[in-house]
Amino acid sequence: MKDWNTYLAEADDDYLVGIANKGLLKRAYKDKEENNYQVLSIEDEAKVNVGSETVFIRMPLGESRCSCPSRSICRHIILGILALREQVLGNAAGSTPLERYAEALQPSQLNIQSENTEISHKNQEKLQVSQAVSQSENTETPQKNQEKQQVSQAVSQSENTENIENKKAAAINKQPNNYSDFAENKMPNSSQSEQTRKDNLSIQLQTCIKVQEEISAYPLSAIRKALGSRYLQLFCAQAKAKAVPPITISSVITVDLAAQGQRVKLLSPLEYSTCTCHKKELCIHKAAALLWCKLEWGVVTLEEINEDFNQSPLQREQIHEAAGQMKQFLEELLDMGLARVSPDALDYMERLAMISHNARLANFEGYWRALRDSYENYFKRKASFRVAALMEQQARLYRRTQLLLEAKNDGAFAELAGEFKADYLPVGTLDLIGIAMERYKSQAGYEGETIYFLEEHTKQWYTFSSARPVFYEKSARRGKPEKKAAPWGLPVSIEELAKTKVHLTDAKADIRRRLSSSQDTRGWIAGNRKGADILCVEDLGNWYYRDFAALYTEQIGTRKRPWLKEQEAQIDSIDLVFLRPTYCESAVFSETEQKLFLSLFDAQNREVIVEVAYSKEESWGIRYLEKITTKTLPCFLGKLYYRDGRMRLYPVAVFEREELCEDGL
Repeated sequence: MKDWNTYLAEADDDYLVGIANKGLLKRAYKDKEENNYQVLSIEDEAKVNVGSETVFIRMPLGESRCSCPSRSICRHIILGILALREQVLGNAAGSTPLERYAEALQPSQLNIQSENTEISHKNQEKLQVSQAVSQSENTETPQKNQEKQQVSQAVSQSENTENIENKKAAAINKQPNNYSDFAENKMPNSSQSEQTRKDNLSIQLQTCIKVQEEISAYPLSAIRKALGSRYLQLFCAQAKAKAVPPITISSVITVDLAAQGQRVKLLSPLEYSTCTCHKKELCIHKAAALLWCKLEWGVVTLEEINEDFNQSPLQREQIHEAAGQMKQFLEELLDMGLARVSPDALDYMERLAMISHNARLANFEGYWRALRDSYENYFKRKASFRVAALMEQQARLYRRTQLLLEAKNDGAFAELAGEFKADYLPVGTLDLIGIAMERYKSQAGYEGETIYFLEEHTKQWYTFSSARPVFYEKSARRGKPEKKAAPWGLPVSIEELAKTKVHLTDAKADIRRRLSSSQDTRGWIAGNRKGADILCVEDLGNWYYRDFAALYTEQIGTRKRPWLKEQEAQIDSIDLVFLRPTYCESAVFSETEQKLFLSLFDAQNREVIVEVAYSKEESWGIRYLEKITTKTLPCFLGKLYYRDGRMRLYPVAVFEREELCEDGL
């Protein structure tokens, strides 16, 4: 019976909600009012009749079963636990079951009380001695003796109070983290007696301690394995950004993973913890919740989380073998020299790109295809080819390969390898303004369109990309892609989406704010950029610049990146800027470099250079830029970068006077 007392005293309403849900608990309380239940036996397994069903209650309570068709915790089981709890805890002799349970689990409180009693006796003795001394001093007046006695009593009472407060503070400091907040939030209402409230809090605190001990003891390797390298990398990124989810402490510990849109309830035993994804096993959400608790309570550090975790020897061997082949080939290229490189090297670079793909090295697949393109430009004698740029590209790739060989843990592997498919997380409701569309060709061999959006309220950039693989197609066979429909059930094409205002619900995006075309996301057209809804400067937030000094300070000055990260940042960045120049010079096309240069100036004669390399896809844009004069000067939208001491802009789109409402224009 003692074990049943323990388990049932711990099974408060929060615990029952944890193993079931609020709806079942409310239904069980409602059914309980009908008194249609009977406790038949209480042994190692308790048997309770609930209506026409038979409930077998076991310890732990999550293993209880019912004769109804449900294979999970049903309303009959919850009602059976309530009935058993009422009978077992209500039949205790002498003191209430809460009092007996609190006495068994809280010896520290009894010690504090006994110590306080001893302190009181000592203070009483001090008072008696003080009175005796005052009586023996016959030379003093009765009034002075009385004053001394009052002072002595005040000092004794002060010492008594101070010692008691110190003992209480010491007891509170021994409690686990966040329990003081828990005590404030979970103290029962004032209609209960003071002793009952203390007993309830004592039991709930002990239940919390038990859950925390189990979480602290849970093996870190099992959590890492459940999360996997991708989610582990995402967790570390959130931890570095201090994006800690809310953790609520009661008899169950609730972790709200807003980024994943899930809620996890951790209870004792941990295998009976629940998640809103409804998976019984240790899902990624439960693993993340356990890890957040361990991190917040100081059980583990971020450095320990990043340590290696039983990575598959086969996978590590495959990565090292791929890195070894890359390093050997790069050394051969450097030894051979550019003049003696055979065109067959292009095929070997493509082979290394495929090896990188099979080893799940997404970044390296892109690096090798980019290097192949650079060598192809050299063999075709293209004017845009630069030896210095090629040498820098090879040096970066060689250094990354060397770091891959030296990587010691899964976190280092994941950071270098990159990811093929981003993790999309819920971002809620978005009101997006379609700004521009850009056609692109990625290093990994994909072509497609990217739509750039500005969110109306946050003024953050979002993108949506539609891509198709072309690395197996011959360039001569590549035709104009067919018109594609917009995602999210919108009745427009991709091209039309760039000039449309869209409202999305249940939207999902990755950490770079790239939107998912998930079927869970629903959207409808909220307007277009015409007439009264024309794009205005107020819609552009802080991305609109007339002052190029502010442009440098706010955009270039905050984007200093390490040498190895520089190219990746240029590729991945989606932070565009709008430039409204005051005047411009005539565009110049360099036959040597096969690039167009257009100098833009602000009112203080500060310069930004528009730079576009010639290609078949860019030919129309180059012809347009060549015709621009100060009188026909548009507002430019583009990607800003800094090279050779000058700010440069790659234009994505331009806005004529009738397309953008600007003050004074």
